Amino acid sequence: MAPLLEIRSLCYRSLLRDVAFHVEKGEHLLIVGQNGAGKSTLLRCLDRIADGWTGEILFGGVSIRTLSGKRYAQKTAYVRQGEEIVPDLTVRNLVLTGRYPHRGFFAPISRRDEEIAERALRLTETVPLAERKFASLSGGERQRVRLAAAVAQEAELLLLDEPTVYLDYRRQDETHRLLDTIRHETGAAIVEVTHNLNRAVLSADSVLALKGGKVLYHGDPAGMLNREMLREIFETELDVITLPNREKPIVAPGKSSL
Repeated sequence: MAPLLEIRSLCYRSLLRDVAFHVEKGEHLLIVGQNGAGKSTLLRCLDRIADGWTGEILFGGVSIRTLSGKRYAQKTAYVRQGEEIVPDLTVRNLVLTGRYPHRGFFAPISRRDEEIAERALRLTETVPLAERKFASLSGGERQRVRLAAAVAQEAELLLLDEPTVYLDYRRQDETHRLLDTIRHETGAAIVEVTHNLNRAVLSADSVLALKGGKVLYHGDPAGMLNREMLREIFETELDVITLPNREKPIVAPGKSSL
């Protein structure tokens, strides 16, 4: 059976070079690397926002070049870091925008659309925010609502560009817990860009490390946890530490990085 997503020899300008990996159904893949490594560019290629790439991107064994925009939007949802323009919508109406790929252009919102949006609100614990204006929400609340819209889209693959950026530790933890819930309740695969290495260690099924647009590592997070590999990826000293109260090690700055 073909993977949910398969990338073969993907190149984009000078930003991505011969990138290859795959994502299985329900898998959580984290993409890590330095700033400028090509992480967000890769997500934009996967969502077809960036055009002009070469190579192959296959969804369920089918080239995404052959899929209409509407059809691909039914399969893939992209959640950006933040929105430059904040829509003047209530939370409920914003979540309902996730239903657009499943409706005709002028089709009214159906009872089924409303039921799916309501389920997305419940799953993301945003029901209490439903009648508030999106612009009035905090950063953490906005991110949960964006995720609710992605859930309402009923996509098989969620592409997330640093979903916890600018959030404090409590909101980061809430977002991480929410992502785990979404994945287990919907069965969707998640491809997530992050700068949080410990996030990769603690919760991801696999990790993809980029440097200069090339893949340096793809596999189990534990396989990346050695000082030599981390130094090659991030060009700084990082220590791998095992704490008494944790089963898995964590990554921390080395002495020369402090």
